[in-house]
Parts: sequence; C-alpha cells; structure tokens
Amino acid sequence: MTFYSSAPPLRDFSEAKPTLLVAWWTTLFCTCLILLRLAGRYIRVEKLFVEDKIAAGALLPLYLRIACVHVVLLYGTNNAQLEGSGLSPVELDKRVTGSRVVLASRVFYAATLWTLKFTTLEFLGRLAGASMKKLYQRLIIALRVVLVTTFVAVVVSDLAECQPFANYWQVVPDPGPKCRQGFSQLLTMGVSSAILDAILVIFPVPIIISTRIATKRKVLLVMLFCFGFLTVGITAYRLPAIIDQKGDQIVRSMWASIELLAATTVANLVALGSFLRDSGVRKTKFRPDYHSSGTASRSRQKGQPVVSDWYETEAARHKKADSDDWIDEERSNTTADVNGDAQARQRTEGRGGGASPTDSHDSLIRQGSHGMFSRGPVAGEPRPPSPVVTAGPRR
Repeated sequence: MTFYSSAPPLRDFSEAKPTLLVAWWTTLFCTCLILLRLAGRYIRVEKLFVEDKIAAGALLPLYLRIACVHVVLLYGTNNAQLEGSGLSPVELDKRVTGSRVVLASRVFYAATLWTLKFTTLEFLGRLAGASMKKLYQRLIIALRVVLVTTFVAVVVSDLAECQPFANYWQVVPDPGPKCRQGFSQLLTMGVSSAILDAILVIFPVPIIISTRIATKRKVLLVMLFCFGFLTVGITAYRLPAIIDQKGDQIVRSMWASIELLAATTVANLVALGSFLRDSGVRKTKFRPDYHSSGTASRSRQKGQPVVSDWYETEAARHKKADSDDWIDEERSNTTADVNGDAQARQRTEGRGGGASPTDSHDSLIRQGSHGMFSRGPVAGEPRPPSPVVTAGPRR
C-alpha cells in the first residue's frame, strides 16, 4: 500500500524521555480518574455498579501497557534506519526485545480503550433498560457483539500483518515496512475506535430527548455525551500524523497516551459530573427528628414502641433505593404511562393508597420516599408510633 515507507531516522533515548514522561503522567492521571469514580460511587451508595467494576478492570491493561511502553522507549524497535548505524550487538539485542514487546503493548493499548468503551456501553444499557423499549435493548446487544468483533479484528491485524511471524523482531537486515511499521493495526484500530466512539455519542441522544426530564438537564446530558467526539477528533488527527512520521515509535506512543487520557476522561465524565453536581445516584437516608433519649430508653425497656426504632426499620427497608435520578425518572414516567389510569381510579375510589404491583422497583421506591412525609396518612402506608412520654416522679 502507498502509506508504507522507508524507516524513520535512528533516534537516541534522550529524545524519547519526554514521551516516556508523558506516558507515565497520563497513566497516573487516568488511574486517579477511575479511582475517584469508584470512591465517589461507594461513598454515595455503598456499592459499585457494573460499569464501575468494568472501569476498574481497565486499570490492568493500562498498567501492562505502560510497562511495555517503558521497555519499548528505553530499548527502541526495529522501525529505524539501523543498517550502517554502528550499534553494538548488545544494543541490537535490546531492539529485538523492544520489537517483541511493542506487539504486546499495542494489544494492551487496544484492550484499555475497548474496556473504557464497554464501560460507557453498560451505562447506556441501563439507560435503554429505563426506557423500556425493546429496540434500544436490542441495539445494546448488537453493540456488544460489534465491540467484541472489532477488538478481535484489532488483535488479528496486530499479529497477522507480517509473515513470517519472526520477522516482527528482525533488526538487520531490514524486514520490510509491513514487519516494522504496523500500519495495518494502526488503521484497523483507529477506524474502529472512531466509529464506535461516534455511535456511543449518538446512541443515547434520542433516548434523552424522549424523556420527560427538564430541558436544562437534557441539554447538559447531551453535552456530556458529546465530549466523546473529542476522542474521534484525536484519532482523526493522529492517524495521518503517525503515517507522515513513517510510523516513528516515539510519536506513536505519544499520541497513544493522549488518546488514552481523553478516552478515560470521556468514559468517566458522566459519573464524575453527577458527583460534582450532587445529583444522580445516592443512598436514601432517614434522618429521624426523634432520637434515643432517657425517656426512649425507658420506653424500650418496658417493651413499648419507640419512634427511633420505626425509623431504623424504615431505613433498612429503603436501603436499596439507589439509581440515577434522571434514569429513574424516565423509568417512573414510562411505568406511569402504562399504569396511570389504574392508579388514578384506585386513589379516586379510595381502595387503598398502595402503589400498583406492576410498578417497577425503582418507581415504587421513589413514590414511597418522596411522598411519605409530604402528604397526610394514607391507608396501607406505615406510620410511626406516637412517642411515649412518661410522667416524672411525684413529689
């Protein structure tokens, strides 16, 4: 193909040090973003969602990749003008090692990016589930298949471009551009990544627009998802830049680190944004205005009900009331469209104030948590016992 070229000029390790520093810095920054997401989620709801665990799983290939990149930049690869360079046999052996390790680094690089995409996809899966539309749920399944298929294609393009396979780490004589530049893997991964990122940005927009949440929140959510176009732009720029530099490994590692930082930021932006706005997922908390006192202690000893005991029971019953506010609101609205008439008749006829058994779990929780103290007592709702006040000692 026309984009294959001669080897780039030989460069010393001193020229690779800035790139190595950037690679380590971006790795640590990505780690901080992921750990901040996990800590924020656990502090708010005392558990982790599936997408949080997937984001944590991205740390493994992330650090395997930086370990490989450190060796690659330190030793160099065979993608350089080595014939007549005067390198010692030891230095040539190091480049053989670097040429082997760079194959693994590209696999770990792709694994990190695809894991972050899967994190976003799982969040969209919850969003599609809240919409209760089978079309969106089927699209989520199709996207999962596409995600796995494209990752396999990237790995195959990384390992199958050069034949025989041992030429991947041949230093001298020149094994040819297909065995040292890795442009097949570069283009396969770049095009697949850009297309998937664009889909993950466009997919949730119609779901968000169709919800009944406030317009301001719709605009904010769409803007957050549109940050995914940042990675598309980086990919579109780095592909021709790397090809123009003849696949120079220092340039390639620099752009890979930048793309990883952008992808990690985009994958965690919605979760971190909800933490900063103090919205989204939170644990339901009961704050009783009647605490244990001397009188309450005496009442408990006599076997009489205490208000604080009732609050503790209710808090335990509502402990699992946690889901994204705007997703939960959409689920509640969808359920209300189906069961609204039946519930309205029940309330009008006065046949019990309980929710319909066909309501979803989260919508029942929202109904109970928002309405328990805001309206008068209704049949079927738990009410706290009246506080017991004992008379003081007679004088």
